[in-house]
Amino acid sequence: MKRMVSIFLALAFLASLAGTGLASQPDAFSCSNVTQIPQIECQALVALYNSTNGPGWENHTNWLVTNTPGNWFGVIVQSGHVVNLDLSSNQLTGSIPPQLGNLANMVDLTLYNNQLSGSIPPELGNLNNLKWLSLDNNQLSGSIPSVLGNLTNLLLLYLDRNQLTGSIPPELGNLVNLYGLYLDSNQLTGSIPPQLGNLTNLEWLYLHFNQLTGSIPPEMGNLANLQQLLLDNNQLSGSIPPELGNLSNLEWLNLESNQLTGGIPLSFTSLVNLSPFDFQDTYLCEPTTPEFQAWKATVEEWHGTDLLCEESLETNGGGKSAAKMRRKSR
Repeated sequence: MKRMVSIFLALAFLASLAGTGLASQPDAFSCSNVTQIPQIECQALVALYNSTNGPGWENHTNWLVTNTPGNWFGVIVQSGHVVNLDLSSNQLTGSIPPQLGNLANMVDLTLYNNQLSGSIPPELGNLNNLKWLSLDNNQLSGSIPSVLGNLTNLLLLYLDRNQLTGSIPPELGNLVNLYGLYLDSNQLTGSIPPQLGNLTNLEWLYLHFNQLTGSIPPEMGNLANLQQLLLDNNQLSGSIPPELGNLSNLEWLNLESNQLTGGIPLSFTSLVNLSPFDFQDTYLCEPTTPEFQAWKATVEEWHGTDLLCEESLETNGGGKSAAKMRRKSR
């Protein structure tokens, strides 16, 4: 009898909480009771929870339990809108729902280091206020949506360490405020779009460990603020454009494990901040001019091919793929 009374009292207590949403279960949650943010934003958060196995997250404190999304783990609400969503390293699985594109006031979307799969929803291109998009270190596949080029307020774009395929959309060249573009460690193919030369605020460009082909666009020489350019472990061919010598702020250049040929441009002597410089496992050769060799001595980390250019190559300002080379004496 006492046990039945206890059960009855417990049920009565839970019923009294139902009106506040504190006892709601995820499968019974209704955004109609939420007033802190618009219902369409609430529904986007619920869709994310359901699409990525919310009950299995490492931390899902208050999600679909309270009627105030601003105290759900990883959610920041300002002025009645979701502006920040950070669920990084939280054991999310499944796919990113297209409803996230309805979080129109979002500034920061951070979902890195999970087990997300499927494609990147093109609806994310609707997040015009976004400044930080971090989807790296997941299992995302498919191509990079060209509509991400609409995110002109974006400062950082992390799509690295996924399974993305297809080419780099030239529309990414519209992200003129970007200072970090990380597309490395995917399965991207095709050539490097010359439109990336429009990203004049860019400081870090990581395209390494893909399957990119073609030549390095001379437009890359427009990236005056670039500090790190990593193009290694691709299938790039042709010679290095002399315009890269304009990158006076460059500190790290990695070209190794490509099919690049010809000589290192003499314009590189202007790269006074460069170290390290990696170009091993290519067919690039070093000019023997005193000016170039003096500059080389200033580069603290030099990982090259031990190939020296013939004089005829040096006078061609960088040379062609058919230029002669000779093995450097050890």
